[in-house]
Amino acid sequence: MAQINVSARLALGFGTVLLLLTAMSAVGMSGVASIRGKLDDIVEVHDVETARVTNLRGAVSGIAIAIRNMALLTDEKDVASEQASIAKQETVYTENYQALGRLFNASPLTTDDERRLFAMLRQEEAATLPLVEKEARSWALSTDQDAAVKVLVSEVRPKQVVWLSTLDELLALEQTRSRAAANRATSTYATLQVVTAASVATALLIGLTAAFLITRGILRQLGAEPAEAQRIAREIAAGNLAVTVKLNKGDAHSLMASLDTMRMQLTSIVTQIKTSAESIAVRAVETAEGNVDLSQRTEQQAASLQQTAASMAELTTTVRQNSEDAMQASAIANMASDTADQGGHVVKRVVTTMQDISTSSSKVGQIISVIEGIAFQTNILALNAAVEAARAGNQGRGFAVVASEVRTLAQRSAGAAKEIKALIEQSAGHVVAGAHLVTEAGATIDQVMRSVHQLTGIMGKIAHASTTQTAGIEQVNHAVAEMDKVTQQNAALVEQVSTAARSMASRASGLRDTVAVFRIGDAQEADASMHGEVV
Repeated sequence: MAQINVSARLALGFGTVLLLLTAMSAVGMSGVASIRGKLDDIVEVHDVETARVTNLRGAVSGIAIAIRNMALLTDEKDVASEQASIAKQETVYTENYQALGRLFNASPLTTDDERRLFAMLRQEEAATLPLVEKEARSWALSTDQDAAVKVLVSEVRPKQVVWLSTLDELLALEQTRSRAAANRATSTYATLQVVTAASVATALLIGLTAAFLITRGILRQLGAEPAEAQRIAREIAAGNLAVTVKLNKGDAHSLMASLDTMRMQLTSIVTQIKTSAESIAVRAVETAEGNVDLSQRTEQQAASLQQTAASMAELTTTVRQNSEDAMQASAIANMASDTADQGGHVVKRVVTTMQDISTSSSKVGQIISVIEGIAFQTNILALNAAVEAARAGNQGRGFAVVASEVRTLAQRSAGAAKEIKALIEQSAGHVVAGAHLVTEAGATIDQVMRSVHQLTGIMGKIAHASTTQTAGIEQVNHAVAEMDKVTQQNAALVEQVSTAARSMASRASGLRDTVAVFRIGDAQEADASMHGEVV
């Protein structure tokens, strides 16, 4: 029981009481339901059945009275009235008989005796009503009263007596069952009274026992009255850690013992907090002062980095311009190289053309030589023809003139051929000289092309180096910018740390003032103050 917490104890105690109350309520509700069932049997079954049987008996009695009156009456109107009464009573009997049959069939409480008597009523009805109807018709037309009375006494009345006795037996049975149900209800009510009284006594005893045990256990756990524990807690909450806690002998686990342990631990904690608060305040001031110096040096470093960044930006601009110029020079050198290549190709074509011209000149010289030979042969032939014409005399005079003309033409052709040959030789000399010059120009162009190619390669290397240098300087510039950004962030962080240090000093002072609320005794106060001064 001592290891169960207070809420569990209270729940157990009240739960037991509530469980008993629930059990009592369940027993009471069960008893009431049983009584109600029995009363329902009486009201809705037995009383209704009794009423139906009573109506049946009344109808049979009415029929008996009417048939008796018909045997004694002589007036036709009276006889007719009694006949109508018989018919009415038969209708009442039939309705109540059918209703009683439905009740017997629907109710699970119907007994074999009831079913037997109900069947006997059907038999007696079948034996009596036809006879009554027959005699009533005969008596309505007869004036012999003695015979009618004799038939009534000897035949009709015995059957009516048996019929009525069966109805009386059934009525007595229904009344007996109704009384039995009422007795059972009364017995159930008496039993319910006894059970309820016993349950109340048991619940009261268990409730008082649980209350006693729970109260004693709670007081043991508290270690004192709740008001005393509340007073101690209020004193500690107010900061009075020097309050005296009175404990029972051997009490080491109660709430009061825990409060005393808490008081002592709080005293130790508050003493340490006071000492630490003093130390934190001193360290916070020193940190704030150091952060001020660090902030100034960081600002100087940031200014230097900004100047460096500006210089690097100018250097980047210059190098970028150099790189662009080198790239333009490389492009121009490429263009010059292309132009030199084209000039080399042209010179090669000129050399080829000059060689072709030289070859053609040689061929022309050869042709001139052939022409000279032809002129020489023609001159000789003309001379021979002149000689032969002279020999012929007058007959060869005309032929001599022709030969003379041919010789003149041959001499002129020879002279022209010599002039053409001289011109061709002069042209050939010029062509040879031109070919030598073109060959030298081709060699020079080749050398220029090689130089231009070398220059183009050098300019490309310079452009590539300038681009690489630009990229490197931009990376350096970016790094310097990042350093400047980091330095700015460091300056901001230093300022934040300085602010945090000042805030920490302020909070340490506030903590010291807050802890000053606790009163822990003179000796401990002096010890805390001494520790604070030493730190």
